[in-house]
Amino acid sequence: MPAFDIALTAMIGGRVGGCQSVLHGPMADAKIRAPIRNIGCSAMTQVSNTASTLEQFDALSIEQAQALSFKDRDLLLDLIISDGRHEATDSTSYRTGMYTDYFDEDLTRMLKVKAIKVYVRGTTSSNFAGELVGEDFMEQYRACFRHVETSLTAGRTNFSRVVNMVVFLTDMDNWGKFNEVFREFVPNPPCRAVIGTTGLAQRQLPIEIVDCFAYRVAD
Repeated sequence: MPAFDIALTAMIGGRVGGCQSVLHGPMADAKIRAPIRNIGCSAMTQVSNTASTLEQFDALSIEQAQALSFKDRDLLLDLIISDGRHEATDSTSYRTGMYTDYFDEDLTRMLKVKAIKVYVRGTTSSNFAGELVGEDFMEQYRACFRHVETSLTAGRTNFSRVVNMVVFLTDMDNWGKFNEVFREFVPNPPCRAVIGTTGLAQRQLPIEIVDCFAYRVAD
């Protein structure tokens, strides 16, 4: 009696292929392929939900979405954040690319990817000894952004996922220099406010990022 091997084929995209039997032995040359009957084919397959677009993701239930792998949910978070950034008008501005007019937080989507908010404390350009880092304004601005970057990394997120930022500058004449450094670190402009002030806790400090929050996904 010829032996039977069960070959299970599945097609990606929500369609599950049929179960088939493949003959081996004396009948192999005949290349006979016969469908298997009454063996509970559906019980033999494990269909995992996948979503590479927001349209596919939105079609999943909360339970299905939260069952996705960390990698899938992490990639989807970037799409969700990008989709939440909006401009108030269609008009272009000289400030285009420096900030987003508003961010629309979709709580259902955030719940489905198990998103977590990461808040960063007020951060200046001083080091842990309270000493000013950098010999000119641009280097001091970079030091401040590097300190924030360290906190974001510790919180398992990054500047591309920052959706809100408030910055104090002691010299608004350095507006152009600040924006140049800002673009070096922040690839996707968040909602942002930059405020001029006469001084910070340490008078020699030129900058403090007083508010910054981003997202990440839970394990």
